[in-house]
Amino acid sequence: MKTSQKLNSINGLFIPFLMLATILTSCTESIEFEFDVAAPQLVVEAIVPESQYAEVILSKTANINDNNKNLVSNALVVLEDGFGTSETLQEVSPGRYRSNKIKGVPGSNYALSVQTEGNVSFIKSEDRMPKPVFINRLRVRESIIPEIEGVKMPDWEVIVEYTDPEDEINYYRFVEYVNGKVTVSYVENDRFNNGKDNKSFLTCVDRKLSKGDTLTVEMQSISKAVYDYFYAFGTINNLVQGSNTTNPISNISGANLGYFSAHTVHRRSVVIE
Repeated sequence: MKTSQKLNSINGLFIPFLMLATILTSCTESIEFEFDVAAPQLVVEAIVPESQYAEVILSKTANINDNNKNLVSNALVVLEDGFGTSETLQEVSPGRYRSNKIKGVPGSNYALSVQTEGNVSFIKSEDRMPKPVFINRLRVRESIIPEIEGVKMPDWEVIVEYTDPEDEINYYRFVEYVNGKVTVSYVENDRFNNGKDNKSFLTCVDRKLSKGDTLTVEMQSISKAVYDYFYAFGTINNLVQGSNTTNPISNISGANLGYFSAHTVHRRSVVIE
């Protein structure tokens, strides 16, 4: 099961920085949500990438026409790993906190706590970094799929080949870069291809590539909770009109918006010829 994501502004809401993309069923589709943002909500975007330092972005929701990014400074952000190390993250720029001790290690548990100035918000979250899964081969080619009944097909196909581990459930996020800039991302699980050699077709109908461009795909092994969070954006957009809308399922206690992801990282690049 796969869904694609693209950078977007959410109607009535600002989601910054580490939220690299909003999940869509089509990466050209405009997305509209009906979040209740009458009162600003804390947004937590926290990552512990494999072999890299942890980073946390704190902000508050804002009206889409508000130019103020509402970054949250002077918070107490504490990260603990599975090896008994506890670290208070340093605020390196307004609303951005980074570790200088704890790095991501596959198989390790991580616990995050955030206390904002004046004890306005107190949140907690935990995530476990899965075992790494590697890209065996990355292919990019001009599309061989014809236009179907007037429906435009992608001009380019991006194919990621990898071997899914047996005897475990896996969840993945693929982040696509063109010349170093994030353009779209996707999540999928191994429900139908557990333990197999797989070819994942990353489909984006508005992908623009030119000769000499460098396309990079970052494959992340993520937890089920993180997969559920990103996948929820796609399902929320398909809610029947008149039904009660809800925020995406978050793995953070004390905040309705955001996620905490401890994930592996493996990249491959292709130069377009």
